[in-house]
Parts: sequence; C-alpha cells; structure tokens
Amino acid sequence: MSADDFGELLTEASKDINELIMLSKSKKYDTEDFDELLRSFLPSHLTKYRTKVAVDILSKTSVFVNLVSVYRELGRMAIPLSYSTFNPLPCEKWVIKLIDFQQFLSNYMTVSISFTRKLIKSDIYLMEVRRILNAINTMKMSELVRSLTDYMISGLNTALIYENEFITQRLRDYSIRSILTRYTCRDPKIKLAITIFLTFTYTDISQLNLKEESIELFLNCFDYFIDEGIESDDLFSAFQFNKVLRILALDDENRNEFAQRAVVGRLKLLPKSLSNGTDEISLTIRILSSELSNDDAITEIKLLAMEFCNNMTGIEDEVRTFTEGYSDDEYLPQYPSSENETDDVECSEVIKEKPQLNGHIMISYNHDDLEIAIKIKESLQEEDIKIWIDKEHMVQDVKILDVMASSVQNVAIVLILFSKSYQDSENTKAAEYTRKLKKPPIFLRVKRGFIPDSWLGFMIGESRYIDFSGKYPFEVKFEELCTTINNISRGSITLKHEKRQRQEKPLEKKQNTYVSM
Repeated sequence: MSADDFGELLTEASKDINELIMLSKSKKYDTEDFDELLRSFLPSHLTKYRTKVAVDILSKTSVFVNLVSVYRELGRMAIPLSYSTFNPLPCEKWVIKLIDFQQFLSNYMTVSISFTRKLIKSDIYLMEVRRILNAINTMKMSELVRSLTDYMISGLNTALIYENEFITQRLRDYSIRSILTRYTCRDPKIKLAITIFLTFTYTDISQLNLKEESIELFLNCFDYFIDEGIESDDLFSAFQFNKVLRILALDDENRNEFAQRAVVGRLKLLPKSLSNGTDEISLTIRILSSELSNDDAITEIKLLAMEFCNNMTGIEDEVRTFTEGYSDDEYLPQYPSSENETDDVECSEVIKEKPQLNGHIMISYNHDDLEIAIKIKESLQEEDIKIWIDKEHMVQDVKILDVMASSVQNVAIVLILFSKSYQDSENTKAAEYTRKLKKPPIFLRVKRGFIPDSWLGFMIGESRYIDFSGKYPFEVKFEELCTTINNISRGSITLKHEKRQRQEKPLEKKQNTYVSM
C-alpha cells in the first residue's frame, strides 16, 4: 500500500469516528448510518493501520471519553438497569449493536497496549462490563446473549494477553473474577473464555488447577489454532493460547496432564516468535519440561511480558503522529464532551501548545550504575549533546531536589537509568519531579532481568524502554537512543552524525528507524 493510500485511509477513519460520535450525541443509535460507520472499523487486517488509528485517533481523550460513553449507553439499552426489578428480555437489536461495538474496541486493543491500558483504566467501561456480566448470570441466555457474553469476556482477555501488571491488577480489583466463577453456562466458548480470564488473574497457584473437562476443551482449541495457523500462516491465536498454557503449567497436576498429551511436541511446530515479538515458545517448553522452579518461571514470564509490551510500545512510536507530550494522560481537545460526563482519564489537563524542547539532556541514575551512566554521557557528548549529570553538577551535601529545582527547567529530555538500586534509592525518586514538570523521559534499563514495581513501575507504566543492561551490544542500543532523542525532540536536538549525513546528502531525508528489541 502506498503512503498516499495509507493517508487516505486514516483521513477516512478520522472522519468516520467524528460522525459516529456526532450521531451518538444526537442519540441516533437506531440508524443505518450508525451501523454502517461502526461496521467500517471491524474488517481491517492491516496491523500498522489499526495501530495508528488506535494511537492517533481513538486514544485522544475527547474521542475516548465519547467512546466509553457510547459503550455505556448501548449497554443500558441492551441490558437495562431495571433488569433485576422488572425482568425484561434484552432488546435484541441493542444487543447486536453492543456486540459490534465490543468487537470494534477489541479490534484495536489487539494492536495497541496504550489504548488497551486506557480502556482498562476507565471506570465507565469496567463498571458497565461488570454490571452486564453480573446481570447475564441471572438470566436464561439466548443465543445472542451468549454471543455477547463471549465477546465481552474475550475483550477482557485481549487486555490480559499483554500480561501487564497494571491491567491485570485493575481487573482483579474490579471483582469480575468472583462473578465469572459463579457462571454455570455450558457453552464451550464461554467456558473457555472464563478459563482464560481466571488463569491470567490468578493470585495463588492452586487457583490454576483445571478439571479434566476444562483441560480437554483448552487443548482441543489450542490444537485447532496451531493447525489453522500453520495452514493460513496466521499464528496469532496460537501464540495467545501459548501464554495461557505456560501459566496453567505452573500447577503440577496441569503440567503432568499436558505432558501426557504431548503438548511439547505440538509447540515445537511453531516458530519461536511472531514478527517483532519475543521468544515465547521456548519458555513454555522449559516450564512444561520442569526445568524451572515456579519462582524462576514466574520471574521469566514477567521479564518476557515486559519485553513484549516494550516491543508493542516501540511499534506504536513508529506510527505515531499525534503527540500529547510525554504522558498518555494528557491530550489535545477535539470533540466536546458533556459537563456531567466523568471518567478517570484526566480530561482537565489539556496541553494547548507543544512543549519547546530546547536545552540539555539530564541523566537520572543511581551511583551503583555510575559506570554505564558515564559511558552513555560520554557517548552523547561525542554527538555534541549537552548533558546534566549530578556527578559533575552537584556537591555531596546538596540534596538533588534543590539542584533540580533550578536546573531541570532547561532540560529537554530526562534519561532515567533504572535498576533495583535506582528504585530503592530515596534521591532518585526525584525522577517523579521531572514528570510533574512535563519533562519527557526516556527509560533505559541498566540491570539485566530487573522488573520495576512500586513507584517506579507505576511511573514507567507501559512506556517503552531501551535495554542497556548488556543483553545487547552497546552500539546497537546507543543508535536506538539517538533515534529516540531525535524523535522526541522533534529535531531540535541534532546529533553530530546526523549533521554530517545532512551535509553529505542534503537532499536525502533521514527516515525514523527503530531497532527491534
């Protein structure tokens, strides 16, 4: 597809979402125009296109707030609030529209972790999902309601596939698990969807133990997706099931059942990873083969999930045009929303102007990581970039916050070199101060195998990081850092080798490239 064709598709998508929102504001849900616009977002299989729509259009706060409001309104027309009192039958035409809308959201959740995280962060969305699932459990399900149930639970599972700690904990906190454990529906699709949800949201290994009937259902579906995927060259579903399989294998009885059914042999038919992905299969095989203790297996699962999310964020960065500063909680207004419409997204904080990123780069690190900090500093200085680092600009008896208050105002970008020592240090919590001052960070992992949590994990969220832990050659990751600096600064920070290339090839435009993780 040419760049012009791609641009036309995006322009059309922006126009369609605008019209969809306008129709919803006029309460014109029961129109062919609304149905046609909604269906226009369902069929695309172009991953890059869907990712760009998710990050450039759907994630804008004013668009997003309207989307979750539409979801709630459709939900209340499909399964009325008065259901438990008056026991009305769900209105089929609204159930169909809600199914289509859930498919629409899920279609973009599969390609964008930032959009997914935003959706799971929304109280409006999760409260409506919980209400409907709870109501459905008390009714006699029609075929259409069973379909809605499957799509809603599968939508939550689409989010859980990222194995992102924030997403998983958020869904645990909403007590959806307790609702689904009470379901008695015999529909195999719903049973499978519930099994997957309960697997990802487990809090104790004992909760992973499956009955033989559930193992049979799960493995039959897994085999189907492997065979279909190999034949069609589309292994996406097989790889998603693989993530569930390795968690279930943490339970000894499940693992023994999987061994008896030659699951490892089936896994070896798959490639190690999908494009731009991580080595998903070998870890599952090691867990199934009892090569790892549960503690080690859980640690490696978390590391792999962190790398996978990092890769997904990198893909988003490649296609992103619309920028909201460095935070995914701050957005430019596009569509008005009603005064009484509230959500947990921070709609009140609006960036009216793009920040001017003129100045130097600050390196925030812990002194246990001084060696790699100095290496990065010197490499950047060779590229004619001004650096602020506390080793040279502070004295021992001065607190870092006092110095930062005056120096950080001129900082263009903050490099945060994170490790266990960094997370545990009181001084380096000053990194949070840069966030409050709207200074864009670039996260650099400098300790191999470290998974951030507590305040640092919250700060990093689903942001992409660059791995300087020694797992990859320094030169490769430094090139990636230079590219990222240039992109974030929008060209206001120019590296020496880029200046040289421009002089040698004045008519050639340098493309933004990302080195895969």
